[in-house]
Amino acid sequence: MSVREERAMAGGEAGVGVAEWYAVRESKGLWWEAWERFRRDKLALAGGAIIILLVVLALGASLFSQYVTHYAPYEQDLRSNLKRPGFQKAPEEPRHWLGTDELGRDVLTRAIYAARISLGVSGATVLIALTVGTLMGTLSGFYGGVLDAVIMRFVDIMLSIPAFFLLLFIAVVFSPGIVAFSFVIASVSWMGVSRLVRGEFLSIKARDYVDAARVVGASNARIIFRHILPNATTPLIVAATLMSGNVILIETALSYLGMGVQPPTPSWGNMLTKSAQYLYKAPFLVFIPGFFIFITVLAINLMGNGLRDALDPRLKQ
Repeated sequence: MSVREERAMAGGEAGVGVAEWYAVRESKGLWWEAWERFRRDKLALAGGAIIILLVVLALGASLFSQYVTHYAPYEQDLRSNLKRPGFQKAPEEPRHWLGTDELGRDVLTRAIYAARISLGVSGATVLIALTVGTLMGTLSGFYGGVLDAVIMRFVDIMLSIPAFFLLLFIAVVFSPGIVAFSFVIASVSWMGVSRLVRGEFLSIKARDYVDAARVVGASNARIIFRHILPNATTPLIVAATLMSGNVILIETALSYLGMGVQPPTPSWGNMLTKSAQYLYKAPFLVFIPGFFIFITVLAINLMGNGLRDALDPRLKQ
């Protein structure tokens, strides 16, 4: 029992102590209690730490290239191609910590720059999908009626189309760049978010505090943005986290098929494409981008599972 709780249970000022103790306890709020539950999940914390490290490396890729590897991502040396990890051309030359590819480019430098592309595409895609999905789900769940029926039937139609084949079609026809590529993936990723938001709005708008806001004359915009949407953010955070891993896998698959990010811009997918033909001669070229993909998606899923458990009010103790 804490000191404050002991004071609350003591005589004399017991009433004041109890009130003080409960006020302090309730002042922590939902987010503080969620953080306390999240930090007890060691796997989720490890996943979050890995994601933060990868983001820092991606943002500082140019500094990493200049001061750590001492190689540019497009710098070629055909005389030193397909060299094993740890290769050093001369004592005065910098070391290739993860070896070189078929054109003699430093693999570690390209993998870090590829993280910038893969994580950037993932972040932009999730942002676009959340924006579109939240807008459609809000309109559908709040207003209902004919608008709800039209939006949900459109969502059903989109979900009935195999997403990967739709992505292939769009990628082949339009050959999008890196920014447009995020819109392409988001075009098949927002439907689940819209259904999630719609369900939350249908549940929350029937509660007493929403009815009270209507009674005092609050506008629809105020009810949506002040009373309903903030209470629907918890599942959106979890959905965004788990969606990020799926987007990285989609980007990797399309780049591997030659329909995503195009060389010489490095991405983990096109690094796998180029290295597949050297599987037996230089297997590390396949392992390294594959490891980055694996550890990134695993870390995102671990963090997403931890956030889901931490933000679930039914797990509140």
